Amino acid sequence: MSEEFAIRYASRRVRERGFSRYRLVFQDLNLKKRQHIELAAYNEIWFVLGADSGIAISSDYGEYDYRNEKLPGNIHEHADQIIIKNTVHKPQKVRFIQVILEK
Repeated sequence: MSEEFAIRYASRRVRERGFSRYRLVFQDLNLKKRQHIELAAYNEIWFVLGADSGIAISSDYGEYDYRNEKLPGNIHEHADQIIIKNTVHKPQKVRFIQVILEK
């Protein structure tokens, strides 16, 4: 997903979730080998901009993992409980736009 598309799409998704205000934060995460991160991202939306091939992301919205051939597609939008895993034995990167919903 491109940064430009994510920024434009964010305003629509914010309105669909019943909010009128939000702020954007660019997140560039570096995961150590076999590291996993669990995020409580309630009232947030995280858009995947890009990820190294060893990154797997799952949330209440679906999964993103280009190495998993069993997935019918990769979900670029995540929210609520998000788990980010580095599935390989070397450091990996993942980039997001985090949309923080505000009342």
